[in-house]
Amino acid sequence: GCLKCSFDLFISVPNKDVVLWNSLISACIDNSLNDEAIKMFTEMQIEGIRPNDSSIVSMINLFAGLEKGLTNGKRLHAYAIKFGMEAFTLCQIALLNMYGVLNCVEDALNIFSETNDSDVVSWNTLIAALVHNGLRSQVFLFFRQMQETDVKPNGHTVISILAACDDDSFLNTGRSFHGYVVKNGLEVDAALNAALTEMYMNCGDEANAKYLFEGFRKKDLISWNAMISNYVNNNRPQKALLLFHRMISEVEPNFSTIVSALSACAYLAELSQGLCLHAYITRRESLMGFHLPVANALITMYARCGCMRYAEYVFSSLRKRNSVSWNAIIAGYGMHGRGHDAVLAFSQMLEEGFLPTDVTFVSALSACSHSGLIEKGLQLYHSMVQDFYITPKLVHYACAVDLLSRGGRLDEAMQLIKSMPIAPDASVWRALLGACRVYSETRYAKIIFERLVELEPTNAGNYILLSNVYAAAGHWSEVRKLRILLEKNGLVKPPGKSWIVVKNKLHQFTAGDKSHPESDKIYQKLSYLVSSIKRMGYVPDVCWVLHDEEPEEKLRKLLSHSEKLAIAFGLMNAGARSPVLITKNLRVCGDCHEFSKHVSRLVGKEIILRDGSRFHHFSNGICSCKDYW
Repeated sequence: GCLKCSFDLFISVPNKDVVLWNSLISACIDNSLNDEAIKMFTEMQIEGIRPNDSSIVSMINLFAGLEKGLTNGKRLHAYAIKFGMEAFTLCQIALLNMYGVLNCVEDALNIFSETNDSDVVSWNTLIAALVHNGLRSQVFLFFRQMQETDVKPNGHTVISILAACDDDSFLNTGRSFHGYVVKNGLEVDAALNAALTEMYMNCGDEANAKYLFEGFRKKDLISWNAMISNYVNNNRPQKALLLFHRMISEVEPNFSTIVSALSACAYLAELSQGLCLHAYITRRESLMGFHLPVANALITMYARCGCMRYAEYVFSSLRKRNSVSWNAIIAGYGMHGRGHDAVLAFSQMLEEGFLPTDVTFVSALSACSHSGLIEKGLQLYHSMVQDFYITPKLVHYACAVDLLSRGGRLDEAMQLIKSMPIAPDASVWRALLGACRVYSETRYAKIIFERLVELEPTNAGNYILLSNVYAAAGHWSEVRKLRILLEKNGLVKPPGKSWIVVKNKLHQFTAGDKSHPESDKIYQKLSYLVSSIKRMGYVPDVCWVLHDEEPEEKLRKLLSHSEKLAIAFGLMNAGARSPVLITKNLRVCGDCHEFSKHVSRLVGKEIILRDGSRFHHFSNGICSCKDYW
């Protein structure tokens, strides 16, 4: 509709009642004009119009969606009590939802306990609040209590509960709720079918998820979006894009579909498909209108596909921005090692009146860490607490520890961990252990490893990380002990994989891989590159082969790392002006980093490598990370 027409009509009415005020406030909320809605609500009271229960419900729902809405939400709660509106069912449900969404579980439980004759909506809202806060045991407890009442669970109840079954340890639980649906004859509409497919996918049962999706005859936009999102969220981006292309021949996608497809492109570094999606969005914008989340997803997609120039273009051309837009561009600068640009963007964000969120500080701190801006990063960390009153979360502590560790300040990093008011998680300890490898520091390594095993007993990566520390220090007996322990515990290291997209086709490589149809040509190309750059001064560093083997075997393994194979293949197929864009799932090793620098100088072409933590732009023998990663 025409919001301006609504405002004009509102202004023309001389005697405005509460219903008219409520209508305009709701229109503002529906059009995401949150500040205007709050202003109208305040003006209504100044004009002497007392808000009614509908006014309160609209505003409570608005504050539930705002990051700092709790204070105003509690004020409205007090207002509702003062004027006897708290007993109004819709008001109770709105309060219950608000407290759940804003992580105030005790307040939500108190509201529910005071609710007279709780109906199915009240029960569903409480269960959704518990799921949102990760309280699985209470979710299942309240579901059993619900069954003991006269209120019958419906499809929405099951949808909320299925969201709590989000890993393979809850597969049987999820199956039991699927059985409950069948046994009790609940109607399986598009939303419930989507929730079941999501549960099976998240629990590692892709076959059943696909069976439910394909077997559902009434597939609508919800069905397609849910399955595409499932593939993206479970690291199957290729399948997500295949399903997206199949979908557009049957159903018109919406903004949510586009965001999921862009996320898949970002994961794969599939720039060509990302560009096609951008063109599709531009063509459809006249019909679909401008949608800020899609624009923000474009910024992230271009950044993760190695093209910050396009990310900056999208950001600068935005008609309006929000904190997510700023977070996206700051994170982009950070992953490309452009710490100074990230800090500048952070300052511009403040100048334009945007308040940084906890996510903003994660991006800014990470950017400082990857660029060696230790003091600036620490300044931002302290500013977060002192100037913006943001309580550090585990991710912020992990960033601060990483910041100090990368700068060689391991003792300070350990002291920070010891002073934390909350128990450090694996990410915090891993940040310090990673630095122990860089600085060949074995003092802390074993202590950190013991903490990691307590927190993540089945994570083979932690064993490999400690093994790397010992290998870097030349402690091969310790490396062997860890390898034996790894095998004894039945743990397997995730394989290193590198991939490149050529002519819309993804080509993937592992170390020593000979499965590619052009394998012989790839190894010939690689051999030529190695011999050529050796004459330029490249010396293979076998220290990066973490097995105690004969020198010849170490060299053979080193020279067939997955990223070297991908670069060789990329150079065989790249256009004259196009850079070679490689993606690796793990951190690039030091020798492959040196190899890439020399090759970029040899061929006069930019090589872009995205590893597990950042981008490396190799050009004319120099890397954008300045060897700081």
